[in-house]
Formats: sequence, structure tokens, C-alpha cells
Amino acid sequence: MASSDSSNGTRLIAAWVHTNFLWLLVASYLLAGVFPGPGLAIRGLSVTEPSGGVVTAPMLLLALLLFCAAVVVRWSRVQDLVQRPGILLLALIAIWVVPAAFVGLLGWVLPLVLGTYVTTGMMVGLALVAAMPVANSSVAWCQNARGNMALGLGLIVLTIVLSPLATPQMLNLMGLVLSEQETQQCERLVTQFSGTFFIVWVILPSAAGVVVNRLVGADRIDRARWAIRIVSAMALLTLNYTNASLAMPKVFDGEGPEMLLVSAVLAVSLSVLGLVSAWLMSRLLNLGKASGTALAFGFSMKHTGLALVLAGEVLQEEPRVILMIVLATLLQHIVAGGADWFLARPKVEVGGRC
Repeated sequence: MASSDSSNGTRLIAAWVHTNFLWLLVASYLLAGVFPGPGLAIRGLSVTEPSGGVVTAPMLLLALLLFCAAVVVRWSRVQDLVQRPGILLLALIAIWVVPAAFVGLLGWVLPLVLGTYVTTGMMVGLALVAAMPVANSSVAWCQNARGNMALGLGLIVLTIVLSPLATPQMLNLMGLVLSEQETQQCERLVTQFSGTFFIVWVILPSAAGVVVNRLVGADRIDRARWAIRIVSAMALLTLNYTNASLAMPKVFDGEGPEMLLVSAVLAVSLSVLGLVSAWLMSRLLNLGKASGTALAFGFSMKHTGLALVLAGEVLQEEPRVILMIVLATLLQHIVAGGADWFLARPKVEVGGRC
């Protein structure tokens, strides 16, 4: 009886966190702006490995997030995914090519409308976001919306593995809005931060989740699913708080409301473009709701944490770059919250599709 009460309590907490997650996320950003100290302290926590590498708290949070996502995957869906590799191929193209084309188009139009001086920092930030791999946090939204977790994780792992090659190429295609020097700097840093160490910290937690899933069994995982959701949500909120604590105190100095509005519109447009691309691909390939959900969050959410690191290292003299990335981080979660609400509406799903 006590075990049942505990399970019901965990389910109620998980349901409350899921229902109010968007507001909790906004609160984490407000807290970072007012009290960034604890977030910066968390970011400063690190452990030096015997090999000399440094494991930071944000990396551990990302690992926990990916482990929670992998451990609850219904791996019977992996067979369907392997049988349709075209889905992954088209998804990888859409994740990078569509945003790059969008930013390239804006590179022609916005300087004519707003002026080159106004758009330089914004467009560099938008280009960096567009060139990033899929956000690790997309798996939490995919999990909450009961999407195809195998597909969602596949998009994250593949885009991060391929990012040392794909991201510099996308930045080259968006050269209309980036100077040659900035492009070269970003290519070098993307290669560095998407190298072997970073990839290992994405692949190993996912692999650990798979092993635990297999060893523990589907029934026990289902019984612990609500607790895993709570842990995943807390990891995501903490990760966003620590990232925001680094950026929020810096980005709003000296910028007027018009600049904030334009930057916000561009950031939202990039995320909405991802949702539209996912919807079109789902319709064209006749995908089921679970796979369409995974594509929606994978296409609309970029790894802005990596983009923030790159901007802080290379373009710290351009506060508008950091402003764009911080806004993209917050607003892509708000767009994801809207998508999650839309997907949660009762619908009749055709059975038997991927």
C-alpha cells in the first residue's frame, strides 16, 4: 500500500512538472538574471580525469538527461527506424540545410531593411544557432510528448557526430552574413567542441541507458517512468539555469527594446521553421504521430549551449551575438511548449505506422 501511495505521489509530481514545465523554465531564466551566482558556481564545478581531461557539471547534466531518455526508450521501435534509413537521411538534411537557406535569405533582406550595422551581430548569432546540431534537451520534450525516442536520440547522436564536418560547411553557405575571419574561427571552435571528448559524453550515457533498459526490463522501467521524468526535467531546468547564469547578466546592457524585439522574432522564426519542416516531412513520408513528434522537436531545437560557448570564445566583443543565442535558447523552449500543448490534444492516430 505504501509503495502504491509513493507511486501515485511520484506520478502526481511528474504530471505537475510536465504541466508547468514552461513556466518553470521561464522562472529559471528570471532567476539566472537576478541571482546568477549559484548557476555560475555550478558551472565552475569540475573534476579532472587521470588522463588530464576535465569533466564539468554541465556535461554531467547532459549525460544524465541523455541517460534518462535512453533508459525509457521502447527499443522495439528501433527495428522500424533501421528499416527506413531514408527518414534519418532526409532529417539530417533538413536539420542543417533548411535553417542555412533561411539565414542566407535573411542575409540579403535584413541589411537592406535595418542596415548592416544593426544586423551584423544578430545575423552572426542566428547563423551560429542554425549551424548547431540538435539540442540534447529535445529528448526531454520528446519524452514528455511520448514521441519516438529512438528517432529523437538518433537525431541527436548523429548530428553531434557529424557536426565537425557539417557545421563548418553550413557556416560557409551562410557566408553572406559572416565575415571570412569569423567563419574560420567558428569552424575551428566547432571542431574543438564537437571532438572526441564531447561525442563520448553523448554516446556513453545513451549506451548506458540502453544497457540498463535491457538488464532491468520493460516492466520495471514502466513502473519507474514517472520518477525518471522528474529527474529528466530537473536536469533540464538546472542545465538551462546554469547556461542562462553565464549569459543573462551580459546581454541586455546597452540594447534597446527594438533590438530585443527583432532578435526575438528571428529566434522564434527559426524554431517555427523547424516545426513546419517536420510537419511537411511527416506528411510526405506518411509518418505516425510518434515519429512526427520526434522530428518536430529535433528540427526546432538547436544546441544553443554549444553556440553560446563558441560565441563567448570567439565573438565576445559582439554582445548581440550572445543576445541572439540566449533568446534562441529560451524561445525555442517556449515554441516547444506550444508544440507540446498542440500535440497533447486528443487525436485519432492510424495504427501500424512508424
